[in-house]
Amino acid sequence: MADIGAVLGASGAGTTQALSLVGAVLVEAILLYVGYGALTNALEPTVRRLIGVESSE
Repeated sequence: MADIGAVLGASGAGTTQALSLVGAVLVEAILLYVGYGALTNALEPTVRRLIGVESSE
């Protein structure tokens, strides 16, 4: 596997840990975005019906 720190001109274990953390946060953000989108699509018709708002579908 390529040493990302060397490619970016930095060195040390701290750089690798920082890049790993940034990657983990990015993956978490993507999963939350997709998850909340799916949850919204699944629950929106029911919530709209319960509060009496007409659906645009």
